[in-house]
Amino acid sequence: MAFFYVDLHPMKEKLLIIFFAWMIGLTVALSQARIIMPDSSQITTNPDSLDLLPRQSSSLDHLIHDHGAEADSLQKMAQMTIWRIDTRTGNRLPAVSDTLLHNFQQTVLPDGQSVAMGFLAPLGAPMFSKIFFDREETETFVFNNAYSYYLKEPRDLLFVNTRVPYSRLNYHRAGSKQTREEQFEARLTSNFGKKLNVGLDVDLINARGFYASQSVKHNNFTLFGNYISDKIEAHAFMNLGSLSNFENGGITDELFITDPQAIQQSFTSKDIPVKFTNTWNSVGNNRYFLSGRYNLGYKEIASDSLHKGPEHFVPVASIGFSSEFTQQHRRFLSYDTAYVDVEGVRMQRIDQFYKNRFYDEAVDDSIRFTSVKNSVSLSLREGFKEWVKFGLTAFLEYDLRNYSLRDSIGPGYRQYRESAVTVGGVLNKQQGDNLLFNLRADLGVLGANLGEFRAMGDVETGFDIAGRRTTLSAEAYIKNLRPKYLQDHYYSKYFKWDRDFGDIRRVYVGGKLHIPFTNTTLSAGVENLQNFIYFDRDKNIQQENASIQVLTARVEQNLRLGVFNWDNEVVYQTSSDEAVVPVPTLSLYSNMYLKTKIVNELTLQLGVDAHYHTRYFAPGYEPALLQFYNQQEKEIGNYPISTVYANMHLKQTRFFVMFYNVATKLIKPQEYFSLPGYPVNPFVFKMGLSVNLHN
Repeated sequence: MAFFYVDLHPMKEKLLIIFFAWMIGLTVALSQARIIMPDSSQITTNPDSLDLLPRQSSSLDHLIHDHGAEADSLQKMAQMTIWRIDTRTGNRLPAVSDTLLHNFQQTVLPDGQSVAMGFLAPLGAPMFSKIFFDREETETFVFNNAYSYYLKEPRDLLFVNTRVPYSRLNYHRAGSKQTREEQFEARLTSNFGKKLNVGLDVDLINARGFYASQSVKHNNFTLFGNYISDKIEAHAFMNLGSLSNFENGGITDELFITDPQAIQQSFTSKDIPVKFTNTWNSVGNNRYFLSGRYNLGYKEIASDSLHKGPEHFVPVASIGFSSEFTQQHRRFLSYDTAYVDVEGVRMQRIDQFYKNRFYDEAVDDSIRFTSVKNSVSLSLREGFKEWVKFGLTAFLEYDLRNYSLRDSIGPGYRQYRESAVTVGGVLNKQQGDNLLFNLRADLGVLGANLGEFRAMGDVETGFDIAGRRTTLSAEAYIKNLRPKYLQDHYYSKYFKWDRDFGDIRRVYVGGKLHIPFTNTTLSAGVENLQNFIYFDRDKNIQQENASIQVLTARVEQNLRLGVFNWDNEVVYQTSSDEAVVPVPTLSLYSNMYLKTKIVNELTLQLGVDAHYHTRYFAPGYEPALLQFYNQQEKEIGNYPISTVYANMHLKQTRFFVMFYNVATKLIKPQEYFSLPGYPVNPFVFKMGLSVNLHN
């Protein structure tokens, strides 16, 4: 296993051999009960994030998602139609349920969101992907970027039409009472007749943290619904969300992690000294969304020479609207205000970690943002006649934005308002087997985004070899993006700026090839960036006028022999300017496991996995900005974050147990840092449970 090459003592190599021998021996012993060898349908290839635009289908209501052994009994007991929605056009985009069995234990870890992640340790804390092409565009409310994996947005919600009421309850837990980390998720949804569905999502995170002053609390409540008939399609979404996390500024002495023997005293992770106390960030997100679409078409009777079939509606065109109201706020507050003397200067304790102080009282930086978006659209539906080989949608959007933030001149807050008008369209072909494509473009024609444009597209083709489909796809985009208001203007106690940045230009091209015979997926992409905005080593916002090229190549190779499986994903990245866009050269996720069925009821996945990347100047984290910046003092990497786990499925229940960060028991020195000053959680036992209910 390549990811365990660092300073492995021969005795430790023997321990690894013994561990895998134990796993194989356990499986052989279980075979005496009765082992059912899995066939190829039990394994699905997890898609990566290459596709720019989700697939669409005019026959969505007839798509019943059945994932064989990779899905639980949800599909067997209650046929469901599941989709997402394009918030601008109202188009419904087919999706799959989030009840996959494979690697269920990884879904509750920050590490599991990408091949390589940068995060603060607790579940729910700020994080980002170290794979550059996995990152999304900067949001208008820039403080949301650090929490992007936890936000609830209309575009990500899974809308449902179900024949019987459906409930899903998820719970996962780790740590002792002092360090407890918990997450509870629930989905309750039911149809009222064939056309109306109403549901509720709950997502609660409460993590006390394994290090001092690092607790996290998230509360997210989402009410959603849809009404689908031949002529009317309506969707509603309301999310009330609050996120808060205590900030400790990172640990002050890395010896507590890298060489605990040098401390010469017993201690727990909670005893490790940190920079801040009584300091926290809180972010609020309330979103309200409503969309409607009226379908124009005709009724058609399906019949043959002998029988007259039922009458059904054929949509030809659609007129739609959508409205979205967003309330967001961010507050950085500290009671770490005891006065200390630093080189003869008296200041509050937290102030000693910052060069500038633009007001004297205790830090209390807050900003509020609201957005009201309204859009109208007109669509021509694909496939209503045989000669109509594509769908076409045009839309017009108006966005009114309001900001309230501290005034840089005097006490109180200043207000700022801006508006943006965008026109755009979508051209797609998602029916047929030989050629599928999505082309999308939008242009800012008035207001704050005047001159901003995006042109994006992906195309996919495939061919069958011996009954198995090999797919080849390509994607590209050209973007000219206006800087966000908060990138140009910001004022707080420790940071302020008024800039006039130029437009950011991004050009990307990439492709992907999936080969089913070898279970291999190859993908690559290159992007050219100009006027890229970032935070430099001094935590000041900057813009790099020169062009920067970022190249990524990715290989996913899954191997299996009977019940033995070895899944690998390797990502190579290079940046022409590491000071502006730092990336690890090599990142990988490797997962070695045994997978089988026992007594025809219990599916068992038993294995060990690891996330690993080469050493590089990983971005640092600045709590006062709630942003990641390009530090040049400390390299992070060359250390695996590994788990040993058992992942199981029994009827309508999924559950797992795992030991997290097991490499600390084998590898010295211990360097399990995700970011400078931020070690991941220490060796700990985790468990989780997911139950699907149908009644």
